[in-house]
Amino acid sequence: MNDHPQWTSQAKALLDASADGLDAATLSRLNRARQAALAQRHPVAMRWFMAAGLASACALLLAVAVWHGRAGAPPVPDDINVAVANSDDTDPLAEDDDFYADLDFYAWLDAQDQDPPG
Repeated sequence: MNDHPQWTSQAKALLDASADGLDAATLSRLNRARQAALAQRHPVAMRWFMAAGLASACALLLAVAVWHGRAGAPPVPDDINVAVANSDDTDPLAEDDDFYADLDFYAWLDAQDQDPPG
């Protein structure tokens, strides 16, 4: 069964009948015009496709750069930023005598972790 209304079938029959009556020169001219129209359409579509692809690639690159920048640096609490900003000392361990006094303890602790359980 045909899903199209009857008038579309009648229109097709009329167009086919009128095309059958055309001479070879007219058919050739119509064919050349059709080919020229199709040839012009392709570069325009290709330009839009390339522009859309370039825009998509730039958006993806920007999204990855922003995501990578946020994922790479963990958030720092504000109180640490204030403490670092107020500190004149560039080496926090330079005057920390407790750290250097406990070096033997840290060496012993490290040696304990390396021994196999048993």
